[in-house]
Amino acid sequence: MEKYIDIFLNGYGGYASYLWNDITNPTWKSYFWWLIIVSFFFLVLEVIIPWRKKQEVLRKDFWLDGFYMFFNFFIFSLIIYNAASDVIVNLFNDSIIAISGFNLQASNPMNGWPLWLI
Repeated sequence: MEKYIDIFLNGYGGYASYLWNDITNPTWKSYFWWLIIVSFFFLVLEVIIPWRKKQEVLRKDFWLDGFYMFFNFFIFSLIIYNAASDVIVNLFNDSIIAISGFNLQASNPMNGWPLWLI
C-alpha cells in the first residue's frame, strides 16, 4: 500500500511542479498563458462584436465560467487525474503480474522505442 501512496504523491508533486513552472516561467509553449491570452482575446472580441446584443459583458456566471475553465484544464489534472491514473496503471500491472505472472511492460514490443515514435 505504501508503494501506491508514494506513486500518488510523486504523480501529484510532479504535476504540481510542472504547473507551477508553467505559471511562473512563461514561454511560447506555456499552455496556462496561452489559455489566458486566447480567453482574453475572445472576451475583447465579445465586447467589440457581441454575440447577443443585450447581454451584459460580465454576466451572472462569468466568474464561474472562468473557474470551470481553469478547473477543467489544470486543477482537475492536479488534484485527481495525474496522481490517480498513475496509481491505477501500477495497480493494474501489479494485479496482472500477481494473477498470471505475465509482465505487460516487459513484453511490450514498443518499450525501447523513442517516445516521439510511439
